[in-house]
Amino acid sequence: MNGFILVAHGSRRVAANEEIAIFSHSLSRAMTARFDVLGHAFWELAEPTLEQSIDQQIAAGAKDITLFPYFLAQGKHVVNDLPSVLEQKRAQYPDVTLTLLPHLGALPGFADWLAEQL
Repeated sequence: MNGFILVAHGSRRVAANEEIAIFSHSLSRAMTARFDVLGHAFWELAEPTLEQSIDQQIAAGAKDITLFPYFLAQGKHVVNDLPSVLEQKRAQYPDVTLTLLPHLGALPGFADWLAEQL
């Protein structure tokens, strides 16, 4: 079973976190052919946390989880924090594959796509 988690920063503003949840749900509808379990997580300031989301997907039967950092740039969370959590979770769940995708700003063609939208 394959899982997918969109990882966003999290905000003190409830509306911002709800926007991420709605976006994640919309994205999920388009990705159901590739993933069995889809969800989102927040790095800080909101729940579910990344650790909670990984645990929930594994409890649901996911054996291969792909994580997408919904971050524009490779700041501290993308470079250090997310890989650190994945290392801990890989040790906790050695039979589960956890894959960290490139962050949003590093996706091939993202700048061209954005330029076309603007």
